[in-house]
Amino acid sequence: MSLRWTSAVAGAFSFFLALSQAQAQAPRANGETINIQQYMGTTGNMHAFVAAKKGFCEKYNFHCELKIINSGILGLQTLVGKSIDIAETGTDLTAATINAGGDVVIVGTAINSNVLFVVAREDVPLPDKDKGYPAIVKDLKGLKIGVPARGAAAEVYMNVMLRDAGLTDKDVTYVAVGGPQTGYTSLVVGKQVDAAILFEPLKSLCLHTKKCKMVVDMLSGEGPAISKLVEGAGVPLVARREFVEKNPKLMEAFYAAMRDAAAWMNDPKNFDELDALYKPTLSFSPDIPDADKLRRDWLKSSIPAYSKTLAVNRQAVKATIDFGIANKTLDKPVDVKTIVWDKAP
Repeated sequence: MSLRWTSAVAGAFSFFLALSQAQAQAPRANGETINIQQYMGTTGNMHAFVAAKKGFCEKYNFHCELKIINSGILGLQTLVGKSIDIAETGTDLTAATINAGGDVVIVGTAINSNVLFVVAREDVPLPDKDKGYPAIVKDLKGLKIGVPARGAAAEVYMNVMLRDAGLTDKDVTYVAVGGPQTGYTSLVVGKQVDAAILFEPLKSLCLHTKKCKMVVDMLSGEGPAISKLVEGAGVPLVARREFVEKNPKLMEAFYAAMRDAAAWMNDPKNFDELDALYKPTLSFSPDIPDADKLRRDWLKSSIPAYSKTLAVNRQAVKATIDFGIANKTLDKPVDVKTIVWDKAP
């Protein structure tokens, strides 16, 4: 028996031993199904979307079932009602749910940053634009501002920006416009509002059509101090406490699948396939020119916002709760150890 042959055998044995050990150490669920909130018309829960489409859930022996629920509040209500197991929602909404008696916990972070920004229609004058924030907010005085819904987090953040500029909510008129695409129609086509505080793909629509312009981009670090303090707790993943406590192996498998999804979607060589996966659910009005380019640009700009590890910034969670108390969207504080699952990354 030659030395070369012996070395080859030893090398192969070592490889298969290492592979077996890795497989033995990999998290493995027991074939369960996790029902996860997803949003239609936006990138939504990209981790779960990719994991479901690419088989990462099955890799760890469980199944991901995506449920379309286009509201963070409705997502939490559905979660408490046990029709879904994981919601993608807001930290402040989660705290309010706990205060109302819902035993839910943050188990991960989907999107690190505040996802809101303010845009104005192209014909709206912004004389203080070069002065930056908060001076530019003064240019919104007397205007109609679109928000997803009255009393939503977007309106609360807008009120903070108005105060930073020496104004109050009495200096503007809020109008509920729904999501980004209906918001774009209200802003640009119908002109029912002059500006809007919303989330993607409104920013991409504005950049693409040049029919509206950026006022304050919190996604890029502009705006009130709180938008920086909540980094790492922008859009959390939330579950019922009893669900995660009863299913530790399933949660380990869930984290492994979502991290695999994060690695896959951040790999540039997978972008064309990611775009193809999203294309059926990310559509725009036929009168938007070059809609495919718009979708691709929006998708490419969205990927970096998603967490690569799902890690929860506990200080950011506390800052969000303190912000809710200060702005009266929460009637009492919630301890970070209560709102964040102790086994969350």
